[in-house]
Amino acid sequence: MADSSTYSVREIANWILDFARKRGQKISNMSLNKLTYFAYEHAFIHYDRKLTNAKIEAWDHGPVFREIYSSFRSHGSRPITTLATRYNVQTENVEIIIPCIAPDDERIIMEAIEKIVHLPAFILRELSHDADGPWSFVWEHRSPSNPGMEITDEIIKKLGIAKKGQLQ
Repeated sequence: MADSSTYSVREIANWILDFARKRGQKISNMSLNKLTYFAYEHAFIHYDRKLTNAKIEAWDHGPVFREIYSSFRSHGSRPITTLATRYNVQTENVEIIIPCIAPDDERIIMEAIEKIVHLPAFILRELSHDADGPWSFVWEHRSPSNPGMEITDEIIKKLGIAKKGQLQ
């Protein structure tokens, strides 16, 4: 890998939005969360590459990065037409996050999503709801509580969909 650092999950989201737009695809918040999750899972399982330190949560409709959801919730289920932003404390301005993803990581993300970026949100949701996958393991937990409903790296390594080859 050219770069061993992690990225902001909003930076990855903006990269995926750009990738989708270049292919004529319009994606919703749900789609973006699933595509980002599948990219993360693919990189982690196949390349032992952790793209972001953002927490992945199991929500009703599948894996969610709270930062992505919050950034684009104003779009509802409609296609996203903006990019994620952040507040710059030096300039005191809100700025669009320009993705600066290393070429090796771009290739990994592309590998993960190029064959599924065109799929509608409900299909991506179904893929993320694999009965033996990470989301289901967390959502259907057998213990009395699961604070934060977190899908951890350990769970992804053990049960990830990418490991089973279901996204190829």
